[in-house]
Amino acid sequence: MTGYLVIHEIAYRGDELSQDRLDKLMNALLDVENGDDGITDPDLAAALSTGEVDVQMTVEATDPAEAATKALCAVRTAIHAIGDATPGWETSHGVMRIAPIEVSDRLFAGA
Repeated sequence: MTGYLVIHEIAYRGDELSQDRLDKLMNALLDVENGDDGITDPDLAAALSTGEVDVQMTVEATDPAEAATKALCAVRTAIHAIGDATPGWETSHGVMRIAPIEVSDRLFAGA
């Protein structure tokens, strides 16, 4: 198993995005982390005005595809846990970045 840093960019499709909703989402992500030893260090960054949310976590997986699947499931689980829906967000605007932890700094390098 390898640790992968996964950053999932999504466009929130619900009522207006608020700090309260983000706090609930973060708590739900922490609950997911507590229930799965393969997911650690979840974090959020968001633009309240646009509804854009970046969800970041470290995922233990055998390859990037498995890491992407586990991260996607974790995000969906957290969103559903706070009573929000996910139809369309992962295909209409979703972007996912994945890198092994040892080279994850490349995800943040400028072009």
